[in-house]
Amino acid sequence: MWEENLRAQLRSRYAARRRRRQDSGSSKASKRARKTPIPADDYADPDRISSLPDTVLRSFLDTKYAVVTSVLSTRWKDLCISLPNIVLDDSLTFKKRKKNFEKAFEKFACRQILLRNVHNINRFRLKSNFIEDSTIGDIVCAAICCKVKEIDIWMRDSTTVGILPLELFICNSLVVLKLRAVVGLFVWESVSLRNLKVLHLTDFMLDGDRSMSRLFRGCKFLEELCLSRCSFGNNKVLNLSFPLLRKLSIDYGDGNFMDFFDDSNSKCKLIIDTPNLEFFEYHGHENEFHLVNNLNSLVRGKISFITKVKNWENVSELFNKMHGVKSLYLSDGALEVMYSNCSSMPVFETLTFLEISSFDLRMLPNVLEIAPRLEELVIHKHGYDDEAEIVYTIPETVPMCLTEHLRNIEFKQFIGSEHDLELVKCLLLNGKVLKRMKIAVMGRPNSDLSTSTSKKISMLPRCSETMEIVFEYDRNLEFSK
Repeated sequence: MWEENLRAQLRSRYAARRRRRQDSGSSKASKRARKTPIPADDYADPDRISSLPDTVLRSFLDTKYAVVTSVLSTRWKDLCISLPNIVLDDSLTFKKRKKNFEKAFEKFACRQILLRNVHNINRFRLKSNFIEDSTIGDIVCAAICCKVKEIDIWMRDSTTVGILPLELFICNSLVVLKLRAVVGLFVWESVSLRNLKVLHLTDFMLDGDRSMSRLFRGCKFLEELCLSRCSFGNNKVLNLSFPLLRKLSIDYGDGNFMDFFDDSNSKCKLIIDTPNLEFFEYHGHENEFHLVNNLNSLVRGKISFITKVKNWENVSELFNKMHGVKSLYLSDGALEVMYSNCSSMPVFETLTFLEISSFDLRMLPNVLEIAPRLEELVIHKHGYDDEAEIVYTIPETVPMCLTEHLRNIEFKQFIGSEHDLELVKCLLLNGKVLKRMKIAVMGRPNSDLSTSTSKKISMLPRCSETMEIVFEYDRNLEFSK
C-alpha cells in the first residue's frame, strides 16, 4: 500500500510537466512529418540497427544516450521512458553545475523513473559526486516504487551518507544490492530483504557497531556476499551466518585503506556458518577464524594475507575446515602457514588445482605432500634474494601427486635464475606422469637471456619421456626483486 501511495504522489508531481512538453512538441512533430523522407535506396549502407527490435536496443542502451536519441526521430520519442535499466550519473553535468543543479537533477531522475511506460525496473544505478542524502533517498524511493530488482549506488570519494530510506531495507522486489564508497550509513532496525540474493559492499563503513549485524540479520537468504575494503568498526565478532550462501569474498585491499579508518578489522573474530559455500576468498589480516561446519561443498578457495602471520593457530582452523576444496590459491603467508604446520594440516584429498604466489618456493615440496591427487600446478615467483642459498629438496618419500597425478605445471613468471632452474630440475626429476610444463620467460624470444634460459631448461633430465616443455616470451614481463 505504501508503495502505491508514494508512487501516486510522485507521479502527480511530474505528470503535468510531461503533458506540457508533449503539447508543445506536437506542432513541431507535424512539421517534421510533412518533410519528404529520403528513399532507402539512397543510403550506401543498410540501416541494420534500426531494424532491430526495440526491446533489443533498449536492453543495452544507457540512459544518457536514450535521452539524446529521443530527439532524433519520432520512433525514439518515448525511448528514454521505456528502458528496463536506468543509469544516472550527476558527473555528466559537473562542468555546467548551477546553483539549483541538485533540485533539477532530482526532478530529472524522478521523471525518468516514474513517467515510464514500462512499470518495472530491472537494474537501477546511481553514481553521485555531490548530491545530498535526502535527494538520494527520494530518487531511490522512486526506483523502489517500480519494483526494482537491482540497485547499485556509487558515492564517489567516500561520501558520507547519513540515512538511506527505510523503503530500501524492506524492499521485497530487491534481488541485488551494491553499495560503494558509502561511509557512515545508518541501518534501520527493521531490515527485511527476503528476496535479496546478492550483496556487495565496497569501501564501506556503517554507523555504529550494531549496524552490520542488523544488516546481515535481515538478509538471511543471501547467495553471494562480497565485502571489499569495509570497516567493521569496533565489532569484536562478526557473525556471517547464511545457510544458502554460495560465494563469500572478504578483501581488505592492500592495507592502506585501513589507515583511513582504524586497524580494528585485524582484531575482529570471523564466525562463518555457511554450509553450502562453493567459493571462498579471503585477502586480509591474520584474523581469528571460527568455522561452525566443514566447508564440504567448497569448490574454489583463495587465501592471502597482507601481513606476516605471527600466530598460525588463528588461521589453522580455516585450513582444517576447507580440506575438501578442489581448487586453491595461496599467497606467501598462507603457503608459509601450511609449510610450518604440515604435520597438523589435513590431507587435501580432493584438491586437483593449486596456484601459489610466493617469494620462497622451498616450501612447495612439503605442501605437495598433503595434496596427493593434485593434477595441475601454477606458480608465481615474484622475487628472490641474491645472497640466499636456496636448495629445493624432495622429501624421502616422493609426494604421491608427483608420481601418479600431476600432469601440468605452469610458471607464470620466470627469470631464469639458479634458484628457478633448481626448482624446475627438481620437478622434472620426480614428475613421473608430467605431460606439459609451460614457462613464461622474461624477455624477447631471440634475446640472449631468453635463449640461454630455454636451452638450459631443455637440457635438464626428466623422468617423464612423453612430456613437452612450452616456452612463452614476454618482453613486457618484469621481474621484481
